[in-house]
Amino acid sequence: MKDIARILLVVALGFLNGCGSSPMNFTMTGTWVFSLKPAASASQVIQLTADLTQINDSFFGQVTLTGDAAACGINAQMSGTVNGDSVALQIMQNQTTLTFKGKTNATLNSSAGSYTATGGDCIQNGGTGTWTGFLQPPNSSSFEAKSHQ
Repeated sequence: MKDIARILLVVALGFLNGCGSSPMNFTMTGTWVFSLKPAASASQVIQLTADLTQINDSFFGQVTLTGDAAACGINAQMSGTVNGDSVALQIMQNQTTLTFKGKTNATLNSSAGSYTATGGDCIQNGGTGTWTGFLQPPNSSSFEAKSHQ
């Protein structure tokens, strides 16, 4: 009887150990807020919000531009990849492309780096700068139950 109890204890501890040691699966999916500081004019911060979806190591989504960045409209597209702590992003609007390179933290909810703008008259007409971004925490109020009439 003692042997059966010992075996059950070992099996139970094995399950608990397996549950505790499994790696977390973090993702960049969600609403991101980015701030871009052009090197030529650090006082003109460009703000944008991106609703990203991550599939494997790639992500994509719709970007909403604000302020001076919205000179060619408020919508753009973002795509990118994440590999370990390295992140590469690209925003495209009309003929303008912003290419971002940077690092992200272990939980994929904060990142920063540098960018280069190429071509076109939108977002930033050429130039370089730095960027920061963070994943907004989910808004619990958006999950309120609605009554049916």
